[in-house]
Amino acid sequence: MEKNNPEAVGISSSRLNQVNRLVESYINSSKIPGAITLIARRNKVVHFECYGKMDIEANKPMQEDTIFRIYSMTKPVTTVAMMMLYEQGYFQLDTPVSAFIPQFKDLEVFKSGTVENYSTVKPQREMIIADLLSHTSGLSYNFMNTSPVDAMYRAVGIQGSSTPGTLQQLIDKLSRIPLLFSPGSQWCYSLSTEVVGYLVQIISGMRLDEFVKKYIALPLEMTDTNFYVPQEKHDRFAALYTHADLVPTSNDVQPKQPLILIDSPQTGRYSAPRTFLSGGGGLVSTASDYYNFLTMLLNKGNFKGNQLLSPKTVDLMTTNHLPGDIASLCVPGTDKASLAGMGFGLGFAIMLDPTKAHMLGSPGEYNWWGLANTSFFVDPKEELIAMFLTQLHPSTVYNIRKEFRVAVYQAIVK
Repeated sequence: MEKNNPEAVGISSSRLNQVNRLVESYINSSKIPGAITLIARRNKVVHFECYGKMDIEANKPMQEDTIFRIYSMTKPVTTVAMMMLYEQGYFQLDTPVSAFIPQFKDLEVFKSGTVENYSTVKPQREMIIADLLSHTSGLSYNFMNTSPVDAMYRAVGIQGSSTPGTLQQLIDKLSRIPLLFSPGSQWCYSLSTEVVGYLVQIISGMRLDEFVKKYIALPLEMTDTNFYVPQEKHDRFAALYTHADLVPTSNDVQPKQPLILIDSPQTGRYSAPRTFLSGGGGLVSTASDYYNFLTMLLNKGNFKGNQLLSPKTVDLMTTNHLPGDIASLCVPGTDKASLAGMGFGLGFAIMLDPTKAHMLGSPGEYNWWGLANTSFFVDPKEELIAMFLTQLHPSTVYNIRKEFRVAVYQAIVK
């Protein structure tokens, strides 16, 4: 990818070195295996750097076309797919989800009890499609560990993006488990986008992977974005690691290196097609591919003259749909401090108040991240796109997302 002169778009070349220093410090201390950073302003890429290794065992250096597991950065893509169908008139945002999933019509809300013995109450209102897109649906995630509802998910084999089976089987399981709260009353990061992916299939009559390829990946020239990595591309697929400090060990069995391989490019979860097409976390992609996707959003739905979404739809998606910030609405057990000053739109977190969020940014900036420490933010006011990609699980180990944000914003000088 061609890089442009940073000074031409109001970014200091010398100050950009802070991004390099930050990432190299993480690699030199064996906290991450390698990374890619990309920064663009006013539709000009001014920084695209590769660091460290994409595969330690194979001694492969990171390269520009490395393929990453982007996990929850899949959610904005699935949301765009759903909003394309919205523009075609298949539903309204206040359409009940039960119009397409009749089993959801009678969902009740967990009141008290245990996994085996609990009571429920009727919700204040039905779940609507806007609830799914903004994580106010009453659904949860199997890994939240905040309620017996999460434990119910685990008991029936729901494992987030790694859930076995099909989307239809997931829907069947969810229809037999109570909601965590009445739809619209609280915020909880959840399987909502998995349900959105299922709705894309039901409404369009196409498999989710086929819809994404035809209507998003091909128009945006996202040639390496898919729900698995074909064998001929395995040599470009990064390995996934966790840190030795996060793995329980006995005193007499110590890891030989700080970073431990947990998903192989050749034999891992994404190395072959799967039956479960996870709209919430199933995609792999590259920096160039995802940059095209973010460029389309920054340019109000337009990519190289092709209008994928109306500017008004993009504005709606990137506007806060909550009555306040996430911290004021999230369920107990959520890290409220990290979500203060942040709202949520349709598929993205939205910066509402940088002072309350305690970090650099502009009101109206939107962002999200993935389980393996991939992240992005788009700042329409600054005409800015920034992306950080690595492969370290989980995403809560280090504070690199905020540190990367500071390194990017401090480089803007005019």
